[in-house]
Amino acid sequence: MRVLLVRADGIGDALACVPLVAALRAAGHEVGAVLGTGNRDAFSTHAFARVHVLERIPWPLHGATPESARVALAEAKRARYDAALVASEEMDAYRFAVDACIPRRIGFVNGFEKPFKTARVRGWLTRRIVRSASAARAREHEVETMFRLGTDLVGESAPTRDAVRLRELVLDDAPAPQRFVALQASPKLAGAGLDRAAYVALAEALVAHGRPVRVYGDDAGFVHDVALASGARGFAALSVRAWKAHLAAASAVVTPDSGAAHVAGMLGVPCVDAFAPTRATARDVARWHPWAAPYRAVVLDPARERRATAEVLAGAVDELLAGRRA
Repeated sequence: MRVLLVRADGIGDALACVPLVAALRAAGHEVGAVLGTGNRDAFSTHAFARVHVLERIPWPLHGATPESARVALAEAKRARYDAALVASEEMDAYRFAVDACIPRRIGFVNGFEKPFKTARVRGWLTRRIVRSASAARAREHEVETMFRLGTDLVGESAPTRDAVRLRELVLDDAPAPQRFVALQASPKLAGAGLDRAAYVALAEALVAHGRPVRVYGDDAGFVHDVALASGARGFAALSVRAWKAHLAAASAVVTPDSGAAHVAGMLGVPCVDAFAPTRATARDVARWHPWAAPYRAVVLDPARERRATAEVLAGAVDELLAGRRA
């Protein structure tokens, strides 16, 4: 059977579908994907038989540019898919499966939490799976939620945590392991206590613990400042494929909850995943923690002195790597 996965959003969101893709391939299906320009390289080049790429309209708008949607839709029609798995909350994703003339369409509805959307989408799907629209009501990992889309098509009862199986769908070539710790630097959680000063202190603490550090991130200025102040090597704005290869070679990854945590989770690389303290933190950890890798989830404390924050995170790396040796 030819199966189309539709998920044209972020890297972490896309990677939550990796165990589903592994199960579909193991069941003998030919799998294609509709991805976005931002997440098309989250997977290895051989993960899908074909990839249809949508160019997303910049946030806060939704949807794809008309030209990229026209091309992707024409490609999907020519491929003659038998089933579409709509792993998205975007209305355009559901519409794409209909317009591509795919006879079997499986996706999510939100019941009475979003009655108007549910009513509109019901007619576009041949099988509807209820999921909560509220993060406060989420009780399962996003990987498990995505896996439910394919339960009628696969022979596995649960998503795999076998990093060997998952890694081949994320990486083209496995790099030789190295001793450095990959530090994903971002101002994303600066208000929660993981600011420039905390990153510098963390890099220094890791080196003091005998662990070389490399600093990564999309914000070139932020990465440069942290690397320069701490004496670490900095790598800013790498291509997604190069960035994944660096993370795969690391002995551990330290990151604010972001795409780096999800890459590490699918590669089996030990990960310290930092979360902001909110009322939803426990649910966020349950839903988004690294899937198939040893991990420590650290809830930040904005009031904590930055060197103390650094020691907490560096200590979590020590615990992880000691556990791996054990």
